[in-house]
Amino acid sequence: MCLIVSKKFIIIVLAGILGILTTGILLWNALLFTNSGTLARGYVALIIDDFGNRGEGTEEMLNLGIPLTAAVMPFLPYSRADADMAHQAGLEVIMHVPMEPVNGKASWLGPRGITSELEDREIEARLEDGLKELKWAIGMNNHMGSKVMQNSRIVKALLDVAQKHDLLFIDSRTTRNSAVPQWVGTLNYPYLARDEFLESPKNLSHIKKQLRKLGEIALKRGYAIGIGHVGHEGGKVTAQAIKEVCPELENKGICFVFASQIKEVVSYYKKNTVVPSESDMSN
Repeated sequence: MCLIVSKKFIIIVLAGILGILTTGILLWNALLFTNSGTLARGYVALIIDDFGNRGEGTEEMLNLGIPLTAAVMPFLPYSRADADMAHQAGLEVIMHVPMEPVNGKASWLGPRGITSELEDREIEARLEDGLKELKWAIGMNNHMGSKVMQNSRIVKALLDVAQKHDLLFIDSRTTRNSAVPQWVGTLNYPYLARDEFLESPKNLSHIKKQLRKLGEIALKRGYAIGIGHVGHEGGKVTAQAIKEVCPELENKGICFVFASQIKEVVSYYKKNTVVPSESDMSN
């Protein structure tokens, strides 16, 4: 967890002390500090996928006490309840949109997934219904989707809904040929995409290694986005790894932030530093 103090707030306080209230200066990007009180050297956003099934590790994730973004699948028995629990625990909520993969069973998508044969109107309807169910959602990311995320028409329909509701979209990057970059110019923020999956294989040492890799990326580039899971892909083991590695990374100057905050961090670094190309960022 990080202490967040805006530059605008600091300027106003100093101006009050000096008796000089300066107007016209708007500094919206925030200064973030780690729990140790030192200025952060890099920022990491952790998105935890597959909420909505009350999967193994749900309670452990809710009780970690650091900023996490809970990606909740819609139209499942516990979708609404998991989203409510995550919100009440102080987590950020996004909708984990089920999308057709190149390989895999249709049943893996769950109800009302986004598939390649759907017309734009049906895609919009399914997304809108999911957002109504998950009222706390401030954004979306894709669940699987290695097939449809390559489809320019479908991605455009998805991003149109995101833009309509001023929602964040994070590309889970389940394919190297994602169509999101070609449409990201229609949004008011840079392309946001996963850098690392935490699991696969699902074991404690590997997940810790992936978390440390995220830290290395953040220290080098300024920020990193990782995706873990509740349920059979991660669950309690992933929560344990995060709990154990988080203090270690914070001591190195890593600040954990929500996905919505990483948007501001990415915007700042894209304006002020050289950012690696998409090929450099791929896994």
